[in-house]
Amino acid sequence: MAIIHLISDFQSGSFKIGLLQSRLKQALKGIDIIDVTHDIKPQNIVEASFVLKHLSSEGHTPVITVVSMGEEERQIIYQHDLQWYILPDNGLLTLVFENPDKNTTFAIKTGELTDALQAIAAGNTANLQPAGNIVMRYAKKPMFHDHMIVTERIYTDKLGNCYFNLTRQAFEDFFEINRFRAKIQYVPGTFFYKISHKLSDVEQGDSMLSFSKNGFLKLSINQGSAAQLFRIKENTQIIIEKI
Repeated sequence: MAIIHLISDFQSGSFKIGLLQSRLKQALKGIDIIDVTHDIKPQNIVEASFVLKHLSSEGHTPVITVVSMGEEERQIIYQHDLQWYILPDNGLLTLVFENPDKNTTFAIKTGELTDALQAIAAGNTANLQPAGNIVMRYAKKPMFHDHMIVTERIYTDKLGNCYFNLTRQAFEDFFEINRFRAKIQYVPGTFFYKISHKLSDVEQGDSMLSFSKNGFLKLSINQGSAAQLFRIKENTQIIIEKI
């Protein structure tokens, strides 16, 4: 049985979700479709790449991940280990995989999706066409200064937890001694002096910084919404200073 992870910017409740699922089920009988999320902001490839990076590290079961965003006519097919990805040719692939292997990168037109799925599921991919040139995008990195890091929000989940583009490794390399002060842009009087590990490290209603399972800086509140309380917007920054 084929497993398909489905991601889109259709938004929950859209009839487009059912139409896409119907196409997939007609193409592959007996498939198991997992709706990862349909709430990516319209054409926001940064949010989509954040979700895809988490999926790419989950398990070793063969999965086909289909991403539907915008109205791109050209789709990119990419094989990475046991996983297959079918993505719009809008730079999303290079946000997830900085240097994708050209030998396992192919291209189709949007109308050829079902044929491509059947070929992948059957292991008959010899006729897939090499992608050639693809749209390139580069992930926005945190800004490092002499005594300060400036990191930017890249994703907010349904619970109001906010994720930023600073990884645990980069943080630990910069702050060799765990002494710092962090503040949220445009939020006066709120500072963070430590990295927490779980929500129970703080009292109910209190906020904290931690690192997610995949190593991204995370702003959250014990039984609350950080996005709502701090009015986190798409490009909100957290400034972390050495002390």
